[in-house]
Amino acid sequence: MQTAPHSKGVDAIISPRKPMRPSSAFPPGASVVAYLRDSGHEDQELSVDQQEHAIRSWCADHGLILTRVFTDAAAPGSSTIGRAEFRAMISHFHAANCADRGVIIWKFNRFARDIDDAQFFKADLRRRGYIVHSLHDSVPDGLDGRFFEAAIDWMNARYLEDLSADIKRGLHHLVDQYGGMPGNPPKGLKRQIFELGRHRDGRVRQAARWVPDTDMLETIRLAWRMRAGGFGYGSIHQATKLYTTRQSYANFFRNRIYIGELEYGGRLITGYCEPIIDRDTWEVVQTVMDANHSSYLHLRQNHPRRARSNFLLSGLVQCAICKTQMYGNVVMPRGQRYGYYDCANRRNGACPDAKPIPQVVLEDAVIDNLVNHILQTDNLTQLLKTYRQDTDDLRRSTQQQIDALNRQLGKVRRQLGNLADLLAEDGLRSRALMNKVRTLEAKESELVLQIGELAVPVQPVELKPIDEIMPTVEEIKTRLLTPERNADTKNILAGLIDHIEVRREGKNQLVGVIYYYLPPAGKNIFMPKCQTPG
Repeated sequence: MQTAPHSKGVDAIISPRKPMRPSSAFPPGASVVAYLRDSGHEDQELSVDQQEHAIRSWCADHGLILTRVFTDAAAPGSSTIGRAEFRAMISHFHAANCADRGVIIWKFNRFARDIDDAQFFKADLRRRGYIVHSLHDSVPDGLDGRFFEAAIDWMNARYLEDLSADIKRGLHHLVDQYGGMPGNPPKGLKRQIFELGRHRDGRVRQAARWVPDTDMLETIRLAWRMRAGGFGYGSIHQATKLYTTRQSYANFFRNRIYIGELEYGGRLITGYCEPIIDRDTWEVVQTVMDANHSSYLHLRQNHPRRARSNFLLSGLVQCAICKTQMYGNVVMPRGQRYGYYDCANRRNGACPDAKPIPQVVLEDAVIDNLVNHILQTDNLTQLLKTYRQDTDDLRRSTQQQIDALNRQLGKVRRQLGNLADLLAEDGLRSRALMNKVRTLEAKESELVLQIGELAVPVQPVELKPIDEIMPTVEEIKTRLLTPERNADTKNILAGLIDHIEVRREGKNQLVGVIYYYLPPAGKNIFMPKCQTPG
């Protein structure tokens, strides 16, 4: 037999070797930092502790000095928002005295999964001369390496999109097959937990469907009856206290869940749950909502922002007679422009005593009151003193109310305890005693709720000393007095004024009240430059 040629070479190729450790992009002795991140999920690739152990071992093998470790544990890579240590790492390299040569990461997907974030922040560091090195992504040096790295960023971003699609698919299946819904339900509904089976490790798999909350049904139905009867959001809020914002009520009355229908993922699922209101009430409310929306759009046609001149007090002025918003109106007799603030109810006859107020007269009066009274040093000093005193009085008054309610609560609970003893002796046969218990239990719940509402701490407003405020106040006054009134003037007024109630008597005599914010806290108006709200 002849020996196969090059047999020794073949043996050498197939013989086992030690795995190659990643080469270092850093010179020996260089100082570096590490960035670690994990998602916190039980199926994640490596925890931050495991990543740190591997990176420290790698640095020791290559003679590198690891000076700092930045760690974001249980943080998603889909965004840099909320990743405080990532931001700290970027700031570290932005510092002028940074002596580190670069950052080491376990894999590029630990740095960022969003393709724009990944490429932006890596480019930012590299333009500053720093190295971004991944232990477990094989990327060649040079321009070709950038191509491979971009492909890795694309795959990481694609993973996010695929994961998002899988999650949406799973949620749709959960809703379609079981009625399961993620998140918190709307007002008047509650989560009902049910079992879906078991995980592979034997743990119970649970989900939740939305069902009507029997404790809130009457309140929810009252709100819908009031809206169907034409009541506004203010009256409905006074009666129900369902929400804290006007927009929440608008969304509430458009939500089909209250007739048992669920809108989810662009689809309408009928018969999802028991309806809370009947369909006739739903239709009436939708008609009311549509009518109000049409009226709103009609009023917007004469909104000050659509007029050729800017009404500085638009959105701030109310009729002192009927408390309705006043809007800007422009008339052009003989080509001469005249601007007025007009009551919205005057034209339909609901407020016949209201008179249009000349724009220039009202705006001059308001600015004069601001500059020559409100923003004067003596007045601001007194305002600050009054605010501090009112805040202290409010805290004392609130605590006194809480103490009084706690005394009532203690009395109610003692009565409940005594009744419980009587019921135990009577064998639960006394209907009168049971009714008394129910009444006291309702009173107990009401007292606990009132105490809880009062116990929420009022966040104090940080007030600067008057001598720190006045330089900026003087600048504000100068800008208010400029002959050219513009968006800057309007922003200042909106920042200082809550609302104005005014009426006109005679030709140009104005009577009313201007409700100001406390200037140091008023919408952050005391800044070097006022910014237009977003």
